[in-house]
Amino acid sequence: MKNKLAFLAVVSVLLLHSCIHFGGVDDDFIMTSNYEPIIIKRTAFESTTMLENTPRAIENSGKIYVKGNYIFINEVNEGFHLINNSDPSNPQNIAFIKVLGSSDLSIKEDIIYANNATDLIAFTIDESSETLTITKRLEHVFPQIWSPEGEYYYALEDDDIIVNWELIN
Repeated sequence: MKNKLAFLAVVSVLLLHSCIHFGGVDDDFIMTSNYEPIIIKRTAFESTTMLENTPRAIENSGKIYVKGNYIFINEVNEGFHLINNSDPSNPQNIAFIKVLGSSDLSIKEDIIYANNATDLIAFTIDESSETLTITKRLEHVFPQIWSPEGEYYYALEDDDIIVNWELIN
């Protein structure tokens, strides 16, 4: 019985020892990623949201939102396609709402809310003048956008904002 207990104690100590890291540098471990962040400084970033009256082709669609006769289709981390669906048998792609780092939106009355990378923005669209006006911006509401490979640390300066990730390999 004593031999069995001694054997179990030795095995337990060896197993626990293999789970504990005592520090030091592992020169063989290098964290790599197949993606590189696309970074914009805050001063430039805040002026990138706009209404483009020329529609874009849908390439990497995300969430879809329907409001009245309009369909909003997210182009992941780029913005939203604006589709006029007043004739459901012939929907028309009429514009693109450029909102970098976007993945979702919501609409209440005539105000559109969207994530703009780390910020939450509220904006309106004036159809007659074909303009977009940001009515409110809340900075740093959301974390930086993760790499498509998952959470990945990347050294950023205080005014850096990741708006997308680019495949490099």
